[in-house]
Amino acid sequence: MEPGRRKRADWSGDEEDDSRRKRMAEDKLVAVDRWMRSLSYQGGNSIELKLENLSYLLRNEISAELRKHILQLLIACVGTHPWQSSAYATFVGLLNIVNFEFAYECLTFMMQKLHESICNREWYKVRGVVHFLVDLYNCHVVTSSSLLSFLAGLVKECENVKDPDDVDPVPQTRLDWLAYCVLSAVPLIGRDLQGKAEFEGIMLTLQIYIKKRSILPTAVLGIWRDSKQRDYLDLLWQRVDDMRRELFAEPEHQLIPRPYLAFDEALSIGPLHILRDFQVTPHEPKCPYPPPRVSFCLFSSDIGDEQRELPHVLRIERHLMEIQIQDILNSQHLERRSCADNLLAYAASKSQLAVYHSIVEVILGEMLHLPASQWININYGALLVELCKRQPEKVPRVVDQAALILFDRLDYMSVACFDRLVNWLSFHLSNFGFAFYWDKWGRSVRSPIDPSVNNLQPKAVFLRELIKKCVSRLSYPERIVEILPDFLAGFLPRTSIPHFKFVDETLPGAMLSKNLLEAMRSKQSCPEMISTIINSTTGIGPLLKINVLTQNCLYLGSKSFSHTYAILCKYHSVLKEMEAPESEKQHAILGGLFELWVDSDQYKLVVSERLIRMKVIEPRSMVSWILGPQMRKELTKMYAWELLHSTVRHVRRVQQQTEVVDVDCPSEAGCAVRGILLDIVNRSVKALSAAPEEQEGSEEQYWFHWVLGRLQETLFIYAADYKNMSCKLEKISAEGDLRESISKTIRGFLAYVKA
Repeated sequence: MEPGRRKRADWSGDEEDDSRRKRMAEDKLVAVDRWMRSLSYQGGNSIELKLENLSYLLRNEISAELRKHILQLLIACVGTHPWQSSAYATFVGLLNIVNFEFAYECLTFMMQKLHESICNREWYKVRGVVHFLVDLYNCHVVTSSSLLSFLAGLVKECENVKDPDDVDPVPQTRLDWLAYCVLSAVPLIGRDLQGKAEFEGIMLTLQIYIKKRSILPTAVLGIWRDSKQRDYLDLLWQRVDDMRRELFAEPEHQLIPRPYLAFDEALSIGPLHILRDFQVTPHEPKCPYPPPRVSFCLFSSDIGDEQRELPHVLRIERHLMEIQIQDILNSQHLERRSCADNLLAYAASKSQLAVYHSIVEVILGEMLHLPASQWININYGALLVELCKRQPEKVPRVVDQAALILFDRLDYMSVACFDRLVNWLSFHLSNFGFAFYWDKWGRSVRSPIDPSVNNLQPKAVFLRELIKKCVSRLSYPERIVEILPDFLAGFLPRTSIPHFKFVDETLPGAMLSKNLLEAMRSKQSCPEMISTIINSTTGIGPLLKINVLTQNCLYLGSKSFSHTYAILCKYHSVLKEMEAPESEKQHAILGGLFELWVDSDQYKLVVSERLIRMKVIEPRSMVSWILGPQMRKELTKMYAWELLHSTVRHVRRVQQQTEVVDVDCPSEAGCAVRGILLDIVNRSVKALSAAPEEQEGSEEQYWFHWVLGRLQETLFIYAADYKNMSCKLEKISAEGDLRESISKTIRGFLAYVKA
């Protein structure tokens, strides 16, 4: 019995050892995962301590499973947090000292992922990998000659700026991104490599390319109309070139993270690797590249205080702050609390710099970015609110300064940014009791204050739309009334009550209206009865009959949107029978709606959208109504353009649901959307061309400015669709009698989409 017992005991011990080893391996994997991810974030233990813990965990042999996990984590972290690549490069450098083979495997893996990222068009990840490989040189992992050869290969295409006459030229946006990836990495290595022939050759290639490239695409992307905003790549070159003239003197306050300096002695004994030759994947037709950008500068360098300075816009320090803040936003914008924590931790780590100003500037710059912001408006608004709540002593003051500067410069702001600014500020104020600089803002409007819709000064329009949005965010407008100074009371929207004109019995159609009201209110009411009454009425035309029916329906359903929808549904067949497919009759329905709810933009917007979905109003008729002479004064209001864009979205939605796309004839796909978008441009141009040319500062001149800006905004919103209609837009812009400002707007947009 003893041998059997001993055998069972030995077997049990082996199982226990295997279980223990497996558990230890799992614990090690979890620990490595936690420490590697922590390298991307500010706060907690220092980066150096985290790296020491990681190198201690991996001092022994690394299992195949752990190797695979580390490599996947490496590309995920570097791709998501490009500016923290130095920490991950230091990690690989420390591994290189004790595990040469694994470091070589890391290099091979990252070069492969760089190729895949370019093929998959993951441009943000491309920059992260390039920065990581550059930092490996700083960590004594790769040779300088192989790194310089790698960087020279990236910018090789920039040596020959595209010829516009080429059949299939390489887009400038591709060359811009390759140049940006290398140029943004130069501050990391310039100090060590300056003077080397290969490095100076790369800098010369970049300098020549920057000077030769076209900056025409960025001409339409400026948020301010009174100043020439700098092209982002052009500005970065000037910042880096100034740094080069100063012999790459290190920026203060550790703006370039260099955790490897703490391990410099240990890293210096590690074996060096050679980066293999890398060929950038050739350009493929219709491949999208990161679009052109312009810089956004809201705060001047003298806005800081004695304790905190804001670097000048031409200094490399300004770029380094901006790019690190953008990296945090890109990686965590969906988690506003953790994003706010990391932004505040970054600000705390640079206590001598006005980081809060830079954070607010970057967030607002991304929100107002043209042609469109990367994320929805609420993302930026919620993040700023979170920052204000977590740092109430500093951030709210900076946000207030930003709002005041934006308001002061409204006269020069692009109309394409206007709605985003109104929506953000109304949301922001709703989180802080709507208390703001109403008195100061009101007094800055040119006297006397005319709150009517005819006052088209940008600040007056802004105040009118902002107050309207603030009221719509509350269940009771009395709160806004209490806050606003008396002289701004005229900007409050009028009480939303229906203006039923047929109470005046002397008006034509009043008798028909009276008969219809009696019939509609009776229990026996039905569509057939209403149709009979209308058809039997003589002495008035069909358009007036449609107007009477529309006003009666909406007046009876004016108690709420639900009541309105119910009565429209009940008499849907009568409306369809009367309006037929004729635009003139559909305009009569819209005329009845807009007359009844003349004081309620919300009702006009919501009910119009419902009429489109019910197929009572056709999308083209809606476009011709909005951009027709009857809506001319309304075109300076936000709701009119919201309705226009809602109409386009409806057409796109219906097309996606019903259209069967022929793979052999892809040009047929999207024809309905392109048709209505082309109609919008044609009608907008027609309305603008018909406007009289007035002197600067006149109401007509302001009207022209607003509508032209809205046209540019529409081109931006549907840029992909309009790009497919470039030939037609070129034909429109080339018309001989077209105003230069209209033609310039369209040509600037075409230059942008063709870049």
